[in-house]
Amino acid sequence: MRDVDRQLATGPVKVLGCDALREVAKASVAHPECGVLCVVDQEDRLLGLIPVTQLVQDIFVKIVPEEFLSHIGDAAQALEYAERLGARTAADIMIKPVSVHPDETVRDAFRKLHEFELAGVPVVDADGHVTGYLDELELLMAWVEVSGRWRLLEPHADQG
Repeated sequence: MRDVDRQLATGPVKVLGCDALREVAKASVAHPECGVLCVVDQEDRLLGLIPVTQLVQDIFVKIVPEEFLSHIGDAAQALEYAERLGARTAADIMIKPVSVHPDETVRDAFRKLHEFELAGVPVVDADGHVTGYLDELELLMAWVEVSGRWRLLEPHADQG
């Protein structure tokens, strides 16, 4: 992971758990290339993640709640809706932290991206400090280049 992380252009976007959703949204808009925001503490240690798609939903439910009310079918969905409506900070909407360490493999990173349905994953050191970010497409393209499999993405010679 160390060598691949240095080659990638996308860096981590970090927000504090106490940051208001408006500030979280501003950070995301300023870095549209990053699909997952890192929620960190004051010492830059990873506390959780906010997938941008989730951020959009949590803001959308506040702005246009009637769009969500029609989809509530049971008590569990009603409770989830109430939680989303009350969310005001990064910590309120973050999911559990998922990360990779520099000693893990590209395969490990792809497994975590797939397992947790994330568009990116932070790289953390042994103390949990966020040191980098792996975007799924950038990571894939770096692996394709290193592995020499880029030919699989080109047209066949007989296709002109």
